[in-house]
Amino acid sequence: MRFAFYYPGATGGHSGVVAAIAAWVRALLAAGHEVAVLHAGRPPTEPRYGDADLRAVRHVGRGRPTLVPVDLAAALRDTDVLVLNEAWFIANLVAARAARHAGVPYVVIPHGVYDPAWINHLKPPRAPRRALESAVLRSAAAVHAFFPAEAAHARLLEPSVRSVVAPMGFELPEDRWQPGGDYLAWYGRYAVAHKGLELMLRALAVLPAGRRPPLRMHGIDYEGGFGRTRELVAELGLADHVTVAGPIFGARKRDFVLGCAGFVQPSNWDSIPITVAENLALGVPCLVSDRINPAPYLAAEDAAVVTSLDQDALAAALAEFPGRGAAYSERGRAFVAKHFDWADIVPSYLDQISAVLGVRA
Repeated sequence: MRFAFYYPGATGGHSGVVAAIAAWVRALLAAGHEVAVLHAGRPPTEPRYGDADLRAVRHVGRGRPTLVPVDLAAALRDTDVLVLNEAWFIANLVAARAARHAGVPYVVIPHGVYDPAWINHLKPPRAPRRALESAVLRSAAAVHAFFPAEAAHARLLEPSVRSVVAPMGFELPEDRWQPGGDYLAWYGRYAVAHKGLELMLRALAVLPAGRRPPLRMHGIDYEGGFGRTRELVAELGLADHVTVAGPIFGARKRDFVLGCAGFVQPSNWDSIPITVAENLALGVPCLVSDRINPAPYLAAEDAAVVTSLDQDALAAALAEFPGRGAAYSERGRAFVAKHFDWADIVPSYLDQISAVLGVRA
């Protein structure tokens, strides 16, 4: 089968969406399928997409909100299925229309942005935007959800949309976490509301100083979130307990999490937090909110500490987590091996895609 993944920023900076696209592209290539990546910029300098066919598509517009592809249909040559990524942008509306005109079926990977909590953050006017997004889904062959909850969120927008449910895969690295760290770790995007950062800091602030675990944060600024996080640390009197620093990659990131007492991710919503899966695979104990899509499965298998975002409950979980973490290390790795193995995911995904397209796998 010949896939084309469309995302204007596919060759831009690192993000969760870009990482997810790259993972799926590499997995489909490894399974023997042809894959093209349609983007609005120059090819990346690093081998992000393996041997995929990188196709630059001319775009017009100023910035992400108004950027649209021009003659995308020409880039869909020899394509069996187009994969649109994220939602709520004009680029996808135009891409969906181009696919219909070219006679190419398409699926939508929302990457969590159909979550009702996320939709509440949409800028108005919301009703017209929901109507347009519903139209994209109505004409789609399917929505590709990482978890069943995400498929249900898509049906709230468009009840008729079919779904393909398949999470991302993750490998178990040779490196293994060992107990002994004296700080909690967080890394990601400083998206304060999305990632629950203010909630986490306020929960730490209500704890007596003697019960507050040290927290070290590393990440990429997002809409001023880095500065806002630093301001919150100062306002709440947490400077002696919380460090807020820039992004961290590669070996430094690996050393950072392998040396911690546990990883925390108190997101208000998240499809499949890559940071959580990465740490579970390393055996790093994880504390997550009950609002991320994998939370029910993690709780059922006791593979992570799952907490509500009620301030008192989160504060208690943070205080107790360093002493409980080691018990979760092996269960976290087992969870990844059971649920996030590409050897199981790709065949299931291809069977489902074939079914919605009405073709043989």
